[in-house]
Amino acid sequence: MKITHMKYWVVEGDIWNWTFLKLYTDQGLTGVGEATVEYNAKTGAGALEEAKEFIIGRNPFHIESFLQESQSRTFWQGPAHFAVFSGIEQAMWDIVGQALNQPVYNLLGGPCRRKLRAYTHLRFDPNDHRPAHTQYAEQAQSLVAGGWTAMKWNPLPPHVHMTLSAADMRYTLQNVSAVRDAIGADVDLLVELHGRLNPVTAIQLAQELAAFKPMFFEEPIPPQNLDAMAYVRSKSPIPLATGERIFTKFGWRDALRTGIADIIQPDLGKCGGILEMKKIAAMAEAEHIMIAPHNPLGPVGSVATLHLSTCVPNFQIQEVVRESDNHGVPWRTELIGGVTVNQPHNGYLELPPGPGLGIDLDERVAEAHPYKRKPIPPRYTQENYFLQIADESS
Repeated sequence: MKITHMKYWVVEGDIWNWTFLKLYTDQGLTGVGEATVEYNAKTGAGALEEAKEFIIGRNPFHIESFLQESQSRTFWQGPAHFAVFSGIEQAMWDIVGQALNQPVYNLLGGPCRRKLRAYTHLRFDPNDHRPAHTQYAEQAQSLVAGGWTAMKWNPLPPHVHMTLSAADMRYTLQNVSAVRDAIGADVDLLVELHGRLNPVTAIQLAQELAAFKPMFFEEPIPPQNLDAMAYVRSKSPIPLATGERIFTKFGWRDALRTGIADIIQPDLGKCGGILEMKKIAAMAEAEHIMIAPHNPLGPVGSVATLHLSTCVPNFQIQEVVRESDNHGVPWRTELIGGVTVNQPHNGYLELPPGPGLGIDLDERVAEAHPYKRKPIPPRYTQENYFLQIADESS
């Protein structure tokens, strides 16, 4: 069997555009993958175009050799590179699974569990004039009523950058307290900070939040300084989770050796693909560290992540974007033929269907919703924090 062609689409998603691809073979089988690069969809599409020389003519069963050659022949590497080859690799696994009439997770050692514990997100709506803690508490109650048993959100004020004033600390604790009071002690809370604090402030906040018993404290400081992250972990009374911005087993070798986390969060769409993430999970397993895969992806990447999580022994919990959390994108499930994989039953997701990834990309839906420019949300720009400082000093 040989791969004869590759097509790709940039599709208007929720808060960013999604990039999907499909591989075609000389035996009529096709495979789908996702190569989304958040806020840089055209960069990902350009990299896909150039990646055709790596994939056309290959046997889709030869996944390891494809990954090794893509690494050795691509001198400059980064998130867009890893996203593209992760997406292609997903599609190769999809073809192999269909050819063998097996779900992908059976090709990775088989399932370690019959269902996957999952969490989803609370969102702040700036157009809702009620206080943030009121919004979060109401959403949390709604999620619990809908079958969720774990939820994550960033409780910080939107303007925060590195430090917290007394008022900022009170605001943050009020948000977490309101949610805990609304849903009781048996639902897990996961606190996300998107790397927005310095180490000392992160430790202070962790000490204050410990009373609410979060499952974990995610990326409290910028992730580039591994030693600083390990220091925060050593002082935090809450388990520390991080890793969505660490790539390949080589990046994780240093991260695990430094001791940065109790729970690691590699992103299947950026860390190097399904096989690479299986290796990273095994490295963590040897250190008795759990894995909670990062997954803000579109529907194809999300399904691929579920296949991986199913067969990882040290899996803890899966991040999922729920249907109602897609900011007016009703065609999310339509893209994969109406398959719903992100609705829980008593807090758990069913195993993905098979064979292959168990889905297909509806090309008509993809083409009906082309790329649309998405602005970067304020939380990624600290609401022009530095510009505000400059304006105030002028």
